[in-house]
Amino acid sequence: MKLALVYVSAFAVSGLAVAAEPTVVGCDANNPNYKAYLGMTNEMFIPRNGAVAPKFYAPEFISHNQDRGGGTRTKVTVEQMKRVYEESYKTFGERQFENELIICQGDYVVARVVLTSKMTGPLGDQPATGKTARISATDIYKFKDGKVIERWGNADNVGQLWQLGLKLPPPPPYMAGPGPAKKE
Repeated sequence: MKLALVYVSAFAVSGLAVAAEPTVVGCDANNPNYKAYLGMTNEMFIPRNGAVAPKFYAPEFISHNQDRGGGTRTKVTVEQMKRVYEESYKTFGERQFENELIICQGDYVVARVVLTSKMTGPLGDQPATGKTARISATDIYKFKDGKVIERWGNADNVGQLWQLGLKLPPPPPYMAGPGPAKKE
């Protein structure tokens, strides 16, 4: 397959949320999955508008993310995704979202993003610090009929906590193993 390099114009959104010009590989401007991803970016990710989640996610999809307490293959509902974006906005009221790289291949869209977020609300039992953190994340989306049916994602959550001056919470039960080996 011949890969073409295309630069996309960024969309400006009010406040601190601004999408930068990403490097785009293999994404035709008419590709419905690419269009859906750009819609997700501008209508949901940047403003954290959970109300539009049904437009972009299947009613139930598979998440391969462990950062929200799920296993490597967890069924997630669109209603749960709505809450994720609502909670994100409560904690990080100010945020920049930058697509750095977007790759399209068949039913998949891969995106590497950089998030710069100011903590304006509590995170769990830890109060807002007013500090700003800059982290990267990579997400892989599988689309069917213009909606996400599977998602894989990684974000530098530990780096974010350090930058915000927060304590690392204990691991969820499914990740708590026997701990480090004891020296004798």
